[in-house]
Amino acid sequence: TSDDASAQNLLDNSGFENGLEPWYPIGPVSVEVTSDEPHAGCCAALVSGRTDAWNGIGQWVTGLLEPGRSYAVSARVRLLQDDDQKITVKLRQIDESGTRWLSLAEGRAVQGEWRTLRGAYTHDPSGSVDSLRFYVSGPEPGIDFLVDELEMHPLEEFTMAAANLRIQQHRTRELSVHVTNPAGCPIPGARVGIVQTSHAFALGTAINRNHLDNQTYLQFIADHFEWAVMENAAKWRQNQWNPGPPDYEDADRIVAFCRANDLTLRGHCITWANPIRVPDWARELEPAALRVAVEERIDSVVSHFSDDFVHWDVNNEMIDHRFFADRLGDSFRAEMFQRARSIDPDVTLMVNDYNVITSNRQSALVQQALDLIAQGAPVGALGAQGHFNSPPAPEVLNRRLDHLAESGLPIWVTEYDCTVSDPELRADALERNFRTIFSHPAVEGLLMWGFWAGSLNSGPDAALIDLDGTINAAGERFLELIDEWTTRLDLVTDDDGHASVRAFHGGYTVNIAHADTTQTVTLEVEPGEGALDFTFVVADPDPTCSTCTGDLNLDGRVDGQDLAVLLSDWGSNESPADLDEDGDVDGADVATVLGSWGICD
Repeated sequence: TSDDASAQNLLDNSGFENGLEPWYPIGPVSVEVTSDEPHAGCCAALVSGRTDAWNGIGQWVTGLLEPGRSYAVSARVRLLQDDDQKITVKLRQIDESGTRWLSLAEGRAVQGEWRTLRGAYTHDPSGSVDSLRFYVSGPEPGIDFLVDELEMHPLEEFTMAAANLRIQQHRTRELSVHVTNPAGCPIPGARVGIVQTSHAFALGTAINRNHLDNQTYLQFIADHFEWAVMENAAKWRQNQWNPGPPDYEDADRIVAFCRANDLTLRGHCITWANPIRVPDWARELEPAALRVAVEERIDSVVSHFSDDFVHWDVNNEMIDHRFFADRLGDSFRAEMFQRARSIDPDVTLMVNDYNVITSNRQSALVQQALDLIAQGAPVGALGAQGHFNSPPAPEVLNRRLDHLAESGLPIWVTEYDCTVSDPELRADALERNFRTIFSHPAVEGLLMWGFWAGSLNSGPDAALIDLDGTINAAGERFLELIDEWTTRLDLVTDDDGHASVRAFHGGYTVNIAHADTTQTVTLEVEPGEGALDFTFVVADPDPTCSTCTGDLNLDGRVDGQDLAVLLSDWGSNESPADLDEDGDVDGADVATVLGSWGICD
């Protein structure tokens, strides 16, 4: 069923229940309706006799899309031959700028199994539109496939107000502080200082090994981030340029900096599936020798950083690249995860790829992760790179994150930047993107791929800090958001000794001040339902409290209860007759004993 059941499907006869019209063949192929094993309903469409990868099935949607409006798409696809083929859902758009082919969804299809492809995009034509054609294509020539339940729905706007409501729901929790005296009586008017010292949501940056002597660069990282990743220093090609022993000198310097500044490190990456990112000497090896080299690389780098890395991108960018799979077999991908796990049982092992949330490759990444898990690979999270050439509509970004969340795995935006030349517009883009990402409950962290104009792959138009060290408008907006999402408050307890606040998840220092005494404690606001209640006991020069009731009678009874029983429950073996004149029981203040029962006299 559709994710947008209440929204209009702009595609007619999406399940082929009424024959073929208005669907038609793309290219010189055969398209027919079949009742053999549809995904749902009575029928599906069979596309056969294909001679080119672009051959498929389509429908005109000219005049149906509104400029500036965002849309979600989905398609169910099944191969009739072969085990694994790339499938794309596209839109051919002809407007005043010419002809463009826009990818609406991308994934892999297999024989004998229906798979769902999903995507989202904003319709943004140049001038008037001559034609729009929605179509499905992609497998190699000669591969027949079935399609069913093709859908295209308008998306509701995802406002920043809606994002803020979700942030309160998913990133904060009620923190309730109760301050009492040793007798358990509430203390009104106590001062409670709540200072957040760490964040459960991970916010970090890449560190470039070429700037480890730039103190301004390093200080910004230490002051404003809690997580880090090495941009290049932990990659195989950089660690082992030649087939001799690996060199971790630059990486170890980054580790030392992160340890000194309490930065948590994720590892990027054990290997890279793109052949140009494999060391030259390893790329030339025969399969048997290559296997040994890869295994030695995994053993060396994972063990070397096992005390410091909490994540590893195992075999980077496997959607389009297959260097190790082509030479050592598809199953070797899962074996790489298994070997890394055998060395470090605690590290989170991740798939990581580009254009996952900047375009429509969510289905491809989800399918890859689930296929690896089915082969026994301990995949623990999805890494979605986010190098935005321009800011997406929030509803598109949110929907793409929804698609990734269907995997059931945590999501990490592992490489974030957004290229906008005007710093004010860049700031606006950063805020929309950050609020959308931070509000999504399946996302656990976001790491920027740099912040300084002198060290950004995407160039200075993605920077928070200009080349001369000036924090620009985007950087100021970044700092404002971090401040907004950090809880720092001074409260005063009410008549019941309570103070409460909606606090962001993370670690806290709480200072309790009353009369001439101060108490400092640390606590953790963890995600979860319901309020977190903490009670703090402080000295009180005036222990009288009106909420205490009851009297200690001469007959050794308290409001009709045997005091010996009460004291025994508390852990004292003394009888009432053995109570010391100073009011102590076994060296403990009897007021503490009685206070737990609501008795002060």
